[in-house]
Amino acid sequence: MLAGIIVQVRPERKALSAAVGPTCCSGREQRSKTAHAGSAIPSRVQVKAALRKQLRAARRSMSAAEHQRRSVEAAAGIMRHRLFSAGKRVALYLPFDGEMDTSALIGAAGRRGVELFAPVIADRRHCRLRFYPLTGETSPGAFGIPVPRLRGTPISPRWLDLIIIPLVGVDRDGRRLGMGGGFYDRALEFRRRRHYWKGPHLMGLAFECQRTRADFADAWDVRLSSLATESGVENFL
Repeated sequence: MLAGIIVQVRPERKALSAAVGPTCCSGREQRSKTAHAGSAIPSRVQVKAALRKQLRAARRSMSAAEHQRRSVEAAAGIMRHRLFSAGKRVALYLPFDGEMDTSALIGAAGRRGVELFAPVIADRRHCRLRFYPLTGETSPGAFGIPVPRLRGTPISPRWLDLIIIPLVGVDRDGRRLGMGGGFYDRALEFRRRRHYWKGPHLMGLAFECQRTRADFADAWDVRLSSLATESGVENFL
């Protein structure tokens, strides 16, 4: 029942990047933009903006049938992962703006006894992201992104085993380009302060056309543990 509701997300909703400026959170991207004002060399802010436009257009260009086929193929790779198993705590996103469909993963999680959580924007001003149990119907949340309609107690991302993360682009080292809001960067910032254990496992979910060789990454951009696409799973860490 849940998977069927999620598929009904309307594609015409405005993209997050159009609603959230690069000054969200600490304003790091805005300071970078100011520092490069007047320079003939594109700043990282400009590079990221151009990449977002290009890569979002690429994933939107697929037919509905092709989008669904590739989503199912990528999901198959995640289902084979050791952390997508009974008793594990797994967070996954509900699709928005042409992102890969996660319906197959939600259905498989229910059959296997995987405990599912979904990200919810709890505070737009301070870029706060919370992870709530995904156990029932969904409804539109901030920016029109689907969220659980009935919410239990949120879990800290520290205690999740696997987080399946949406992305706009990814580089050769697994650095993630998001929509520009900084929500995942802030929620997972604790991982950069650790010297040994880097859990939870962060797996990006995207189409092959979202890979890029461009040098866009900043120090705070999330680095993925692995990436699942229609071609399989690649490990970075």
